Amino acid sequence: MSSPQTQAPAAHAALAMAATPPPSSGALIARLLTALAIIAALIGAGALALDWEPRLLPIRVVKVDGEMHGLSRESLKQTIGEHIDGGILTQDLVALQQRVEDLPWIHRASVRRVWPDRLVFSVSEHEAMAQWGDNGLVTKDGIVFRPRDGRLPAGLVRLDGADAMASEVVARYRRWHPKLAELGLIIDAVVRNARGDWTLTLLGGTELYLGTDDIEARFQRLLAAYPQVEAIGIPTRIDLRYTNGFAVRWVPRADARPERVAANISRERS
Repeated sequence: MSSPQTQAPAAHAALAMAATPPPSSGALIARLLTALAIIAALIGAGALALDWEPRLLPIRVVKVDGEMHGLSRESLKQTIGEHIDGGILTQDLVALQQRVEDLPWIHRASVRRVWPDRLVFSVSEHEAMAQWGDNGLVTKDGIVFRPRDGRLPAGLVRLDGADAMASEVVARYRRWHPKLAELGLIIDAVVRNARGDWTLTLLGGTELYLGTDDIEARFQRLLAAYPQVEAIGIPTRIDLRYTNGFAVRWVPRADARPERVAANISRERS
């Protein structure tokens, strides 16, 4: 049991604490103003750092890695440079990457900082398999893109249709091309129009009309009958939109009489 002497200091401390007055309203306001001043100073310092950082630590070099054919490397660097708005520490790399991936030829892009003043981009381009319509290109996966400069590679097969149907048009072309090649025929164009009709044009100008229904069955009918068609003459038009047969128009022979040519124009084969 503690003595009165040992309890005295504790009692005095309690009395001293109880005697300490709470902060006045003026003191509280002073503390608040001090805190606000510190916050404002930090914000000001941050704004000053953001303003000066691009000048103190500028991005001086942009490097682009990756194989490029459709888009000029220098053109890509220029586009990137036009959208740089920070220094090596503050530049928004996600925004820059998105800008690059929005370019028509670019498939994927990534970017990283290299201290002290360099950005390194790695890019991969779309690989155009065919021309799409009048001003576009399409990949083997059915991705349609349109170069901003309007330049299209020469020598590509032409595919056409609604952009949403690109995958189907590409798939049919890739399926039909080798089968026709076995007959010595090369596809120059495949078109699926707004009504759903399929038309093929071969090198040399021969047109093949497959219609909208039973497309694959009609195509197989063409493969089976083409050697006989070719044995008669050079076809300019083969219409397979019949239930059990097709109609053929041949190139008129130089020695054919007019009535003979007219008969060939509408000849139907079963």
